[in-house]
Parts: sequence; C-alpha cells; structure tokens
Amino acid sequence: MTLRFLRTPSPQAATLLSRVPSDPEAFGDFYERYAERVLRFFARRVAQPDVAFDLTSETFAVALERCGQFRGSTAEEEQGWLFAIARSQLSHFWRRGAVERAALTRLGIPVVAPDAEELERIETLADLETVRGEVAAALGALSGDQREAVQMRVVGEMEYADIAVRVGVTEDVVRARVSRGLRTLATDLTPAELRDAG
Repeated sequence: MTLRFLRTPSPQAATLLSRVPSDPEAFGDFYERYAERVLRFFARRVAQPDVAFDLTSETFAVALERCGQFRGSTAEEEQGWLFAIARSQLSHFWRRGAVERAALTRLGIPVVAPDAEELERIETLADLETVRGEVAAALGALSGDQREAVQMRVVGEMEYADIAVRVGVTEDVVRARVSRGLRTLATDLTPAELRDAG
C-alpha cells in the first residue's frame, strides 16, 4: 500500500479545513498538504519511525474529529492549529508511554502499519541517524542524577515511586530530576530558529 503522505502534495488554496463540512474530500487535500511535515516533526522527536507514523495518524484523526472547531482564516493559522494538536499528541505520548487510539477507533479509521520500505523512507526523511546522535549527546550532557532519572522514566517506563525506591530519594526529587532533565533536552534539541521564533 502506498501512503498518501509519501507523495508530493499539490498546492492548494488557503484554509482547507473550512471547506471540510461541505466538502469532505477537502480533508484529503489537507492531509496531503501537511502530513509529511507532521511526520517529520514526530520522527525527529521520537526517533522511532513506527511511533512517528502512529502519532501522525492520531493527529490527523483528532484534526478530522475537531475540524469544526477551527476558526482561522489563513494557511498559517491552519498549520498552527494542526501543530498544536501534534504537540498535544506528543505530550500525551510522553506521559502515557504509548499512542492512544481512541480517536481512530471512534472514527472507524483502520490502523495501517507501515512496511519496511516506508519505515526506511521515514528514517531518511527525518535524518534519524543524526537525530539519534544529537539525542545521545544531549543526554550525555545532563547531570548524572538527571540522566539516570530520565532514562529510568522515559526509556525504562518506570513509575516515579519505583525510581525513588531504586535510587534512594523521595518521589518529589525524582519528579524534579525528570522534569529538569526533559526541559534541558527540549532546549538543547530544539533548532535555534524555532527557539528564536518562540
């Protein structure tokens, strides 16, 4: 199966979302316009093509579900609205450790697993080899306590209470270490142009 986001999107006039209620096919155009950007956004943050694929699917499912709430009038506002959903999905993923499929289920959208060729294309698109090196370097630059806490919480998916017992500190101390570590990683891994824009 060929995934639509792997095709080059055709240029469209501004705010496709505003057309969806009267023209459902406009959502397909919306998907083609933004899917590759959203996929790259996720792939560069999670460094796992299959997870990036799932998060992209979930983001567009939520966008379809909520498209009636969009009130913008420009392509920039449309993209900003979509990426707000994407950031929310990423935050949810980090908190829960897995992609929720509730919106996909509600909408009856089948979950399509990317094949090996598509996963390789995603890796190339996001330059994941470079990203993995950047993440490893940023993680290595954290203090030992923060690095240990982040690895146990994010990589090991351990509960805060279990980490606290393991390292011999309070749960609040563990939460603080993870929070500070993740904030530092987010700053170090955010491109300068995006930091300046924020």
